[in-house]
Amino acid sequence: MGGCASSLNAESGKGKRNSGAAGRVAGVGAWDGHVRSVAPWRVEPAVTRAQLERLRNEFWETRVEGREEMWQALRAAAEADTDDLRDEIVKAAGIRPAAANATLLVAYDERGALYEVPIYCLRDPDNLDGEPACPEFKDAARAVQEYCERMKQSRAV
Repeated sequence: MGGCASSLNAESGKGKRNSGAAGRVAGVGAWDGHVRSVAPWRVEPAVTRAQLERLRNEFWETRVEGREEMWQALRAAAEADTDDLRDEIVKAAGIRPAAANATLLVAYDERGALYEVPIYCLRDPDNLDGEPACPEFKDAARAVQEYCERMKQSRAV
């Protein structure tokens, strides 16, 4: 499964300046225009979906450095349903990943402002409390939960 253990800290995302870095990805000649997904990760202790959503909202709603429209674009890209949509949002906003891995953990806008996004805003942890770690089991778990609810309701009647 792999991944790193991490604590969830909303202190990331400063919007610092780094002149001359816009449009370049560290360690490579040119960015290919495709944002990569962050690697799988785990958090100890595990958090619930509600806790994770609260942390994400707190992070996105408390950004004061950098440009507001860049934070809005980063949030939209982080929450995009498809990779293509995420790539288009990032390109349209003029955002470029800052690292060779081309994720949105660290990115620059066209003016050279640095934006740091915590991993918990970009991907769910593999051990999200109360949910299966493997995506292929989520539908099965949901079906079992719905079945149990129907059984409880039919017994109550």
